[in-house]
Amino acid sequence: MSAGAILASLLRQALPACRLLDLGLPAAPLLAWWPEALCGLAEPALLPPAEAALLGRFRHGPRRLPVFGLDPAGDAAVLAAAAGRPEAPLLLALPGAIPSALAPAVEAGALLLRHGRAAGLPPPPGPGRGRIMLLAGPVARIERWDLLLPPAAVEPVFARLHDAAQGLAAQLGGGRAWQIGGRLVTPGLASLGMLGIGAERVPPLRLPGAALWHDLPGVPEAEGLPLGAARRLRLLLGGMPARGAWLRLRLQGLDPARPPALLLDGVRLEAQLRAEGAAHWLEAPARMRPGQASIAGLALPPGAPEAAVLLALEFAA
Repeated sequence: MSAGAILASLLRQALPACRLLDLGLPAAPLLAWWPEALCGLAEPALLPPAEAALLGRFRHGPRRLPVFGLDPAGDAAVLAAAAGRPEAPLLLALPGAIPSALAPAVEAGALLLRHGRAAGLPPPPGPGRGRIMLLAGPVARIERWDLLLPPAAVEPVFARLHDAAQGLAAQLGGGRAWQIGGRLVTPGLASLGMLGIGAERVPPLRLPGAALWHDLPGVPEAEGLPLGAARRLRLLLGGMPARGAWLRLRLQGLDPARPPALLLDGVRLEAQLRAEGAAHWLEAPARMRPGQASIAGLALPPGAPEAAVLLALEFAA
């Protein structure tokens, strides 16, 4: 199980009220595992123009929020939507230094999740923070993340993270597959590790259509993402486990005589259409790219019905 999948699973249980802004693009290791998350770039100037243009097409949710870091007006909309409250703070996942546009949010008390060692980085502005050091992933690829939060919150959040790790391990093979350890070092400092010691185990990823990042002109509805007159659709999935599994899209309103094509990172997959009640699963074996956000695609043939709705996406065995 990837470190991103582990951390997102644990943090969603320990900090259920937080709104995540994953600034790890073009990798975004937490995004796929936190369906309500927003995403963006910490250093957009380093991105090639073509890749920036591609990411700039994606939108999320009924407010059609854009990828953070590509446009000042869009960034303001993202921050307004993600504005934290004391009982529901903003959680910023960062690969490095804090972008200047986010300094006010950090000064106001946003929580920080930093990837890798923070040596050499200036301390974050605003109130003093405690630290929970998190080690996650298979033993051959252990990753370190630091969760920076108010000192008084370290002990209760550490306890919830530890409980969540025990519960997740029980679902994915138990003590034979996972090594879990941690301790409260001081009232403001703790460490927790969840390391895979056997065959890599990844829970199935299931996302409702309404929660997906997409490049359509419309907005999602309660049942899913209407495709309308669009003949092509791209879905930004975020960082995924680099392993083989089945990529499945559940669609309603298709003409089974003219199935759409399923693509992954621009490559057409050998897909099959499988009926399930009034809907269909479009599915194909697939392998995600390591260290890069994956993009799934759908291409509908000419004359396909305009009533199609994307109900869900799965990546599972």
